[in-house]
Amino acid sequence: MKITKGILREIIREEIKDVKNSLLTEAFQSDTLKKLASGRLNRDFFSATASKYGVKWDKIEDHQIERLRTPKKKGITFAVAGKNIEHLPSKTRQSYYGGNRIYVGITKGRLIAALKDGKPLYMGSYREPKVGTSGEVDSYNKSMVGLDTFGYRSLKTINEIPGLMWYHIDTSKSQDYMGADEIGKLRTAARYGASKFTTHQEFSKAQKERYSQAVAKMKNDPKRIKKEVNKATKHLDKMMKEVLEGKSPAMKKAMARYQKEYGRDYIGNKKFDAASQISRRSSDLFDDYSTYLRETNRSSTLRNRGWEDKYAETVVNSTRNILKLKSINFI
Repeated sequence: MKITKGILREIIREEIKDVKNSLLTEAFQSDTLKKLASGRLNRDFFSATASKYGVKWDKIEDHQIERLRTPKKKGITFAVAGKNIEHLPSKTRQSYYGGNRIYVGITKGRLIAALKDGKPLYMGSYREPKVGTSGEVDSYNKSMVGLDTFGYRSLKTINEIPGLMWYHIDTSKSQDYMGADEIGKLRTAARYGASKFTTHQEFSKAQKERYSQAVAKMKNDPKRIKKEVNKATKHLDKMMKEVLEGKSPAMKKAMARYQKEYGRDYIGNKKFDAASQISRRSSDLFDDYSTYLRETNRSSTLRNRGWEDKYAETVVNSTRNILKLKSINFI
């Protein structure tokens, strides 16, 4: 058989998966958890549940895992197939010619479901793996941990599958293997402090970012912004009039000097260029203001407060810069 790049990549993926699973199972004291981890449960599941529910999986021993005939509705429970099952009764509405069974191909020892307080757990990933009940995991690609077959996604229907073995773990705070969530919070805090502020420059950068965000939020005052835009608009009108008419003492003096040095045509070109710059300033200001108004008028579901604050800051800074200008600066 010719070994292609695709086959080679697949082999590498399988090897990496095997290495990850072997490293994961070596961390467990419990043989039951080692079997589950080597099958349908991966590192992401154990990491996510440790963070969310506070279970220290590596501290659990076999005697702390109950093997039951019927599941408990408190704690974390694993449903495992006790025998091979090829077909299950279909839960979909059947047509006249349709069958009443679905193929599942369950083998003995396969994980059927993982439940928390009687509700099946789902895994999903957006930026990082997440675990929770169906309503808690907000992800377009979420899937139920285990069998994930339509009609068998509740404790009642899962319990209808014949020959199941249930493994129960008590998640009450009194258990010595609980508390991983608190450790996770401490690690996150330590990681934040260690990685975010490794140098003075990084600390200074973070400080400036927080300051700029606070300033942007403070500047987001619609009434004040409207007032500032009106002031800037009047100032632009005043400068345009001074440039085109040239009646102010400072403008007359500048025009006389340029005319003496460069001639009358130069004065006309300078006026045209100055008028263009002032007009561009006005256009930019109203573009920024229109963007800000469009964001503030969005519905609450589409509105982005962060962007709104940024647009507000842009408009306020633009009006302040305009009010500092003098018509003579454009000549």
